[in-house]
Amino acid sequence: MLEPKRTGASHRRRGLRNLTASLTVALGMLAMTATARPQAKPQASSQPSPQAAKQARQTQPAKPAKKRRVISITINKGEIYTISGLAKGVKINSKVVANPNALTIESQPSGDIVLLGTEGGRSKIGATLANGEKVTYDVTINAAVPAINSLNPGNSPNAMGP
Repeated sequence: MLEPKRTGASHRRRGLRNLTASLTVALGMLAMTATARPQAKPQASSQPSPQAAKQARQTQPAKPAKKRRVISITINKGEIYTISGLAKGVKINSKVVANPNALTIESQPSGDIVLLGTEGGRSKIGATLANGEKVTYDVTINAAVPAINSLNPGNSPNAMGP
C-alpha cells in the first residue's frame, strides 16, 4: 500500500513536536543529575542545632504536678461554716459548679473564710493552708426547696368542681 505524500507544513509541525519533547527530556535528565551530586560533609559544631535543642527540651521528663488535697464540706441553706487555719493575706479562688447564688464567701482579716449557704448548689474554693499546702474545698449546699427563680416547674393547684 502506498502512503500519501506528506505535505511540508505538517511534516515540519511533527518535527517541531519531536524536537520539543526531546529537549524537555534532556533538560529533565540534566536537572536530575545536577541535584544528585554529592554534597560537602557538614562540619561538627560545638553548639547543638535549634532542632536538637528543641528535642532535648521536649524529651526531659516533666516534673510531676503535686495533686491538691480535696476537702468536702456539706452545709444546709441558711447555715454558716467557718474555714480556719489558712495563710493570712493569700488570695482564694472560688469556682461555681452549680448555681452561682448558692454560696456567699467572706474573707476575714485573720485569714479565716466564712461561708453562708444561701440556696442549693455547689462550689469549689482553692486556698492555701498556713503550712503552705494548697487545698481545694468542695462545698455542697443542701436546700429543702429549689433555688429561687429556678427553671423547675411548679405544681398547679387541684381543680375544684362546681
